[in-house]
Parts: sequence; C-alpha cells; structure tokens
Amino acid sequence: MDIADSSAQEASNKSDRDLLGLSLILLSSVLLGIWAVKGTIALRNILLGIETVLSIVYCYQFFKTNTQKIPLRNWIPIIMVGMMFCWVIFHYFFLSRFPEIQFHELKSTWLRALLATIVGFGTGLAILRRPNAVNFLWLGILTSFAYLFYQYIPLAISTNNINYHGYDSFIYPGKISGVLAGTILISGLLGTLLDRYPSLNIKSKIIMVLFWLIGSCVVLYAHVYIFDARNGIGLGVLIFGLVSMMFLMQISSLLINRLCLKLALRNGLFVLVLIGVVGWFGWEQFKVNPGWSSMIEDAKIAIQIEKYPNWQNPRTLGYPQSLLGKEVAANTYERLSWATAAITVFIPENLLGAGILSKPFGVLLNAKYPNSGSYILSTHSAWVELALAFGIPALIFTLGALVAILVLSATAKSPFKYLPAILSFAIIPVYTAGEISSQHSIEILYFWITLLGASLFPSVTKRLENQ
Repeated sequence: MDIADSSAQEASNKSDRDLLGLSLILLSSVLLGIWAVKGTIALRNILLGIETVLSIVYCYQFFKTNTQKIPLRNWIPIIMVGMMFCWVIFHYFFLSRFPEIQFHELKSTWLRALLATIVGFGTGLAILRRPNAVNFLWLGILTSFAYLFYQYIPLAISTNNINYHGYDSFIYPGKISGVLAGTILISGLLGTLLDRYPSLNIKSKIIMVLFWLIGSCVVLYAHVYIFDARNGIGLGVLIFGLVSMMFLMQISSLLINRLCLKLALRNGLFVLVLIGVVGWFGWEQFKVNPGWSSMIEDAKIAIQIEKYPNWQNPRTLGYPQSLLGKEVAANTYERLSWATAAITVFIPENLLGAGILSKPFGVLLNAKYPNSGSYILSTHSAWVELALAFGIPALIFTLGALVAILVLSATAKSPFKYLPAILSFAIIPVYTAGEISSQHSIEILYFWITLLGASLFPSVTKRLENQ
C-alpha cells in the first residue's frame, strides 16, 4: 500500500512539474509577443515578475531530479551573462560618471534584464522536456505580426499603396523593433524546423513546414512593404543564405559518396525554397528602396570621418557627395560614419565605458564636440552602444556568451542543435545593425542568451515530445 501511494505521489509530482514547465513556456510566448510592442510595459513587468517566480521553482525542481552532471562547458554562456551583471554593478560603485542616470537604469532596465535572464533560463530548461512546445514561442511573436497586418491592411487599401510606411500607426515603436522581432521569428522557425522535422510524423512535418513558410513570408513581407527595412531583408538573406550553403555542402557530400539520393533530392528542394523565398522578397526590397544601388559607394565615404567631418552635424554641414557625384544616402552615411567615429575615437577614449545605456554616443559626442548636433543620440549599432556604455568587458561577456552557444551547438547532446546555432548567429548581426541597445531590447537579448544556453544542456529528464 505504501509503495502504491509512493508511486502515485511520484507520478503526480512529475505531472505538476510538466504543467509548470508548460505554463512557463506559454507565458513566455505571451511575453515574446508583446515585448517589443508599444504600450505594454505594465503587462511585461507583470509577466516578468510571475515568470521569475515560476522559473526559480522550475529550476529548483529540474536540478533536484537531475541525476546526470551537466558539464562545465555547458554553463559557460550562463556564467558569462552572470559576469556581465556583476560588471554592471561594479561599474556603478567604482567607475560611475553619471551616477543618477546609472542608478535609474540599474533599478529599471538592468533589473528587468536580470528577471528576463532568469525567465529565459527556466524556459530553456522547460523546452528540454517538451521540445515541440518551443513552437509556442514562435506563435506568440507571429500573433503580434498578425495584429500588425490587421493594422496595415486597411491603411494600405485606403491609400491604394502597398508600401505603407506610417510607423506611428503600427504596434511596433519604429521599424527596428519590428526587425528585431521578425529576425528572431524567422531564425527561430528555421532552427526549429531543422531540429524537429526528423522526429515528426508525416502530418506534423507538413504542419511544421507550413508554419515555417507562412511565418517567414509574413516577416519578410513586413520588412519590405511595411517597415522598408534594408537591414531586415539583408539579415534574412544572410541567414537563409548560410543555411542554404550548409545544405549544399551536405548535398555535395551525399552525391559524391552516392549516399541516400532521396535525402539529397529532398535537401535540394528545401534549398530551392529557401533561395526562392528570400530571393523574391530581396528583389522586391531592391526595387522599393533605391539605397541598395549606392550602398557600397556611400559606405566608402562614410568611413572616412577625418576627410568628411559632416557626421558631427549633418543637418548643418549637409551630406557629402559620393564618387558617383550624388549626395550619399542619409541613413547609410549616418549609420556607418557614427559607428566608425565611435569605434575609432570614443571607444578607445572610454575603454571601460561611460556607464549609461541611454544614448551614450550622443552624450560623449556632445561633450567632445560642443557644436555637434544635439539630435544625434545613437550610432544605430547596439554592440557599439554597449561598448560605449560598459566598455570592452561588456562585449567580452555578452558577445562571448553568444559565440560560446555557437561553439557548443556543434556538439550538442540535446533535442536542439540548429535552433541555438541559427538564432545566436542571427542575434549578432541584428544587434550590429540595429539601434536596440536599451530597455526592452537588452531584456530580450539576455533572455535569449540564457534560453539558448539552457536548451543545449544534455537531456537529463524524460522528454514529453508528443504532448
């Protein structure tokens, strides 16, 4: 009788833990759907608070039942994120130059980022038990894009213009937040497809492929016709192109060794779909935005900051002319010239950072060049801004964690291999080319680092793949 009671209690405990993990995944889905959306900070804070408690409980249960030691190398991304938070606190106490601003960011942005880190880690452990439930995360983001289209379609029809770029009318605060959410979605869907496809039945495979295709097309369409985001399309081309190259190498190996021609044919078809989808939207973006045609020439001018000091105040000094005899494209020139100035001038002068996430480039620029444009606030590159804010150590800890995930994914013994690799790879360029270095963008960054790091832990518990 005691044995029966003990078995029943153990089964009940496992069910409770699984329900807790599923709850964590579903709440994270909602959080991801609203994280980059306007006017949702109160709901985001509530979700972060609830999920932090659930995540701590879930992590305790997870490691309490874990009978296999997790190798130290798998903890590297998590340790590096922890070191980043320690560095931020140390910077405030011993290196602060703007203590009031820095303290405000500590109790707001950095506190929420810490909670996001805990939530991401717990959610990563939860999807180890339910690998197929990772699709709920993408469904949350896709739902926000569905609402974006709900806003866009009537406006496009009323103006009889498919290229409707009224950013203030949409749920995302500016196009870069939409690009961030969209890049995460197409990368996550692609990685999940490659990881989960082999273990699914025929019906589930068809659904998974359609989910990936619809989600990818929705995002790429938005990048072209709603956001007019060259960086968004460029990132899509980069991600899909690299995956296509990887598959082409596999196909060549299969054909050379005359192994499984059916698999080679299937992979070849997948590559054609990848290239076709991103190629079509890439071509549409090229026709919509003329900045592509002069980008290389504009970039050559932008990086010559000593020869062309216009970057200090383009509104007053104007924009220089390219070798083609035309004025450089403003967005290309500003992005590259300001980033070049930050890397070559301001970062060397502030190797340990200014200590503030809120527009450090603008603060340092106006301090060094009083006649510069006070409207210039950011370099439009999150990594450059992070380096300006917290110096080289910040890049070592944060970029180092992403690189560690890439390396660990190559020999992963978990249900996920492609997802952490593709998504961590995508995060690096999207934060390179985007003004997403503060507030919700930082929270999202550390959420994904710890989630992806946890998803690479060896499988140590029973997987509920069919639930």
